[in-house]
Amino acid sequence: MKLIIAIVRPFTVEKIVTAFEQIEGFPGMTLSDSEGFGQRLLTTTYDALDPFKPNKRIEIGADDEMVDRIVAAIRENAHTGKKGDGIILVIPLDKAVLI
Repeated sequence: MKLIIAIVRPFTVEKIVTAFEQIEGFPGMTLSDSEGFGQRLLTTTYDALDPFKPNKRIEIGADDEMVDRIVAAIRENAHTGKKGDGIILVIPLDKAVLI
């Protein structure tokens, strides 16, 4: 089992969710607001004062055999071709228990 964490631009979330709906047995997701910045040069006065940009954080606990399809769906639908599109992390998950 893996934990997939994706930090994406807010306007890409709807496309990503639509892609998830096409994955049979998709396990569900958590969406939250986040802020951050990556490796970039400060280009404006605004960046110098507040370098943090708004993002969305998607978290998904998934079986190993689903990870590649989920990562591909995120990557294809979050990609704009511009620097700062985001990042996808895949982390081992030892246990998940439903409440």
